[in-house]
Amino acid sequence: MSTHFATFASKSTYRNMQPFKFSSILAFWICAGLLLSASLFYYPKWKQPQTEATISWDVSGYYLYLPGALIYKDLKQLKWWGAIEEKYQPGPGMGQAFHHSSGNWVMKYPMGQALQFLPWFAVAHILAEPLGYPADGFSRPYQAAISWGSLLIALLGLWFLRKVLKEYFSDNVVAIVLICLVFGSNYLEYAGITGAMTHNWLFTLYTLLIFSTIQFYRRPTFGWAAAIGLLVGWATITRPTEIIVAIIPLFWGVNSGIP
Repeated sequence: MSTHFATFASKSTYRNMQPFKFSSILAFWICAGLLLSASLFYYPKWKQPQTEATISWDVSGYYLYLPGALIYKDLKQLKWWGAIEEKYQPGPGMGQAFHHSSGNWVMKYPMGQALQFLPWFAVAHILAEPLGYPADGFSRPYQAAISWGSLLIALLGLWFLRKVLKEYFSDNVVAIVLICLVFGSNYLEYAGITGAMTHNWLFTLYTLLIFSTIQFYRRPTFGWAAAIGLLVGWATITRPTEIIVAIIPLFWGVNSGIP
């Protein structure tokens, strides 16, 4: 009996000495909970007025293509902007476009972010009037749709970051990295509060591109090649300097030669 007890005690001690296993799935949901809390409760920008609203300052510039083309049918003279500015005050003056000598306005930002906003804009536009809001592109349903859509994109990026990291690191390490990223960096700000800025969307595009690149080099198919091309192009038209992202698939797996 004493031998059995000693064996049991030895196994129990061994188990207790094992490194704590923190599941990356659990870490993901903890991080998701923090992002949801920040976006929906701590500082819900979709509820804020004027320059603190989701669609304000730079975001209103990325977004301008959608109401201009799909609601007001005016992307050149922007005659509708005055009424929107007076009612919602998304930023002082027309800082989102430049007045050309021809009398037309030239958009300051490329249209990639607007294309990413399009599905959420469409949902808001369909629901605005039935919910009792003006279908003018800037009322509460549009603010909420862009904000919540950006939050879902953040969660998608975090999920694919987890998948990429698991290719190279243990589950325990991946869990720690996710927690450090969300709790210890400005990712929390850009994903949970100002998620409609390009930073959050580009982060997700990068994680999807790295994931697609890994899959392509593992099994080179037309589908993965097309995904890589789409993601590189989309990142570039979201912010032109992001064309540098093309070096990821082009030089993936190249040995630096550094010992």
